Amino acid sequence: MPDIFDEKNYLGIKMGKFKLYFRKRYRLITTVNDLLIGILFVAGSCFNFFSSTEIVGMVCYLGGSLFLASRPILRIMHNTALRNEMKESENYNPNKAERQ
Repeated sequence: MPDIFDEKNYLGIKMGKFKLYFRKRYRLITTVNDLLIGILFVAGSCFNFFSSTEIVGMVCYLGGSLFLASRPILRIMHNTALRNEMKESENYNPNKAERQ
């Protein structure tokens, strides 16, 4: 089982000798989401070739559509996390934009 460690600026996954680093947690989630969308739509297309597996194909299309609909939600979550990090930094000044 891979070890997952969460640092402030990146998420790391250690598998044996190798380590994968992702700069932000939401980039990893978004990448996995996009991969699942592709897999489900391709599987749905293949299942629709045969009438005996047509229902499974429709379920794959529905799953792919739900993952596709979750992309804007993930983007909002990612942007919100960035704003929270900005507020915690020493250079954050919400009145700076108003002075200009």
